Amino acid sequence: MRFKHWKIAALGMIGALLVLGLACGGGDNGEDDDNTGDDVQVIVVTPTGAVTARPRRTPTPSPVPTPTPLVVCAPNSDLAPPALLQVEEPKAGQEVRLPVHVRGWGSGIGENDKGVTLAIVDQRQNVVQVNTLPPLLREYRVPPKGLTVTDFTRPFAADVVLPNVTEPTPFCLWVYLATTETGRAQQVVQVPVVILPAIP
Repeated sequence: MRFKHWKIAALGMIGALLVLGLACGGGDNGEDDDNTGDDVQVIVVTPTGAVTARPRRTPTPSPVPTPTPLVVCAPNSDLAPPALLQVEEPKAGQEVRLPVHVRGWGSGIGENDKGVTLAIVDQRQNVVQVNTLPPLLREYRVPPKGLTVTDFTRPFAADVVLPNVTEPTPFCLWVYLATTETGRAQQVVQVPVVILPAIP
């Protein structure tokens, strides 16, 4: 009988110790209770040594198309040299609006006021209009480079109007100094242009 009482008392004491142990130290791992989360550490590794640059692909520029020359003038069989005759305006291939301003210089066009002749020729080589441009006064004007300057060197200029031009139309301006007995132009400067209608 005493053995049973002693066994019950021992079991009760062991149970009390277990409850006490759990109440006092259960779950304690030696860390502060305030620090319940884990610290996160970020480690930055800085590479050592020289950085090798990667080659970059340089974009290849697109080729610029070569402008096609304006083909409206027939072959010039009697070209006037720049020392004899020069047309300064308009430039070859230029778009010009009516009225078309034509100007230039002649080395000897002041002699007997002979001036120059301006013929306007269409794409079919039909002469649309012919104008005589008299020489102008030379005072306070500078002749272009390459022109032979004489006592009879003079500029010329005119504003030319063409009828029935309703859209951009190519023409060839023939500026020349003389004609043969058959009316063929001699000492010619040709200027291909596109003539635009006048502003209404």
